[in-house]
Amino acid sequence: MSITRSLIKQPPEIDPIAFVPNADIYDLDRAPYLWNVDGIVIDKHTNIWGWCLPHGGRLDNTHIVINGRSFNPVRASPKGAYAELYPWHPNAALAAFTLQISHQVFDIRKVPEISISCLAKADRGEDAGYTLDLLIADLDYVMPPHDVAARIGATHLLHYVMFGRAIYRGFDKALQKNFGKTFSEFSTIVDWGSGSGRVARHVAKVLAKNSALVGFDIDAVAIEWANGNIGPYFRLCNTSPPLQQASATVDLVYSYSVLTHLAAQTLATWVEEMARILKPGGIGLFTVLSDRAMIALQSGLERSALEAWRSTGIFDSMSNSGINSLDVPGDYYRNVWLTRNYIDKIFDDRFEIVDFIGSFHFYQDLVVVRRR
Repeated sequence: MSITRSLIKQPPEIDPIAFVPNADIYDLDRAPYLWNVDGIVIDKHTNIWGWCLPHGGRLDNTHIVINGRSFNPVRASPKGAYAELYPWHPNAALAAFTLQISHQVFDIRKVPEISISCLAKADRGEDAGYTLDLLIADLDYVMPPHDVAARIGATHLLHYVMFGRAIYRGFDKALQKNFGKTFSEFSTIVDWGSGSGRVARHVAKVLAKNSALVGFDIDAVAIEWANGNIGPYFRLCNTSPPLQQASATVDLVYSYSVLTHLAAQTLATWVEEMARILKPGGIGLFTVLSDRAMIALQSGLERSALEAWRSTGIFDSMSNSGINSLDVPGDYYRNVWLTRNYIDKIFDDRFEIVDFIGSFHFYQDLVVVRRR
């Protein structure tokens, strides 16, 4: 879709699902809502910039909420990149925004943490979606070397620290919602796919006395960095099970963006390994790519390909070069989309699916399970 077609002037509010090609194939009644913060500079004012798709296509229907305070974003000049990325979203080309906040209005320097939401002014009772959370002190955090951060797609300091904190907060909210617990109430916790510890560093700070945290990853450099800069929690693992963890010894395992990259047989093998290390009644938190991610990232697929995905339950036709430097071949590290039925199937034998949280973090959804 061209920029011209995307620049619909103040349309009546309508969910963009109406413009998604082959929308009837998806197991959704609303399109995914996407936004991001790309910069925060605190000087004479707090300056924030990023992008947020206009809610319902209307330029006057979005506000940025920071620690409960509402601010109106100033829309920047049209950018064709957003119209190309999200051609199904009216006025996507006008997603870029800036925000300047006076310290007299809200002095961010005086709070330890901010939580940012991008919400519709016209509340239709929708789920608020994901938040982006940031410890203000992390604006001066010394992050891992560029090549290590690049393997998780976060070479920008703000994105590295903000996404890590947001994922941690999202996991903690899921635990509170479904089990009335927080990270601090689990004895043995595993971070599967810990990388350089951008999430685990927050978990480590709330561990109860005598509790244990173990992070596993295939990236030896990231593991070395995390052990030297966060604490001795991290272990190198192979691309295939088993993990260096005894059976039925783990109370909680969480994993961000790992199942999203595994082909069918590898995925099934690792789900079985998660079942092995968890105690009966143990909890698992796993992010996946499903319908929302298919719309966000693959909306241009032919209907026949979407129908095949819906029929088989898995779409796996794209290798990912993100960890080529680790000598992990593209036939192992993939980009993989799963249907809800397929997700139910791979977890059903060993787990009870407790919750499915859509738009957990951007277009990744969260599967909350309990070991049978």
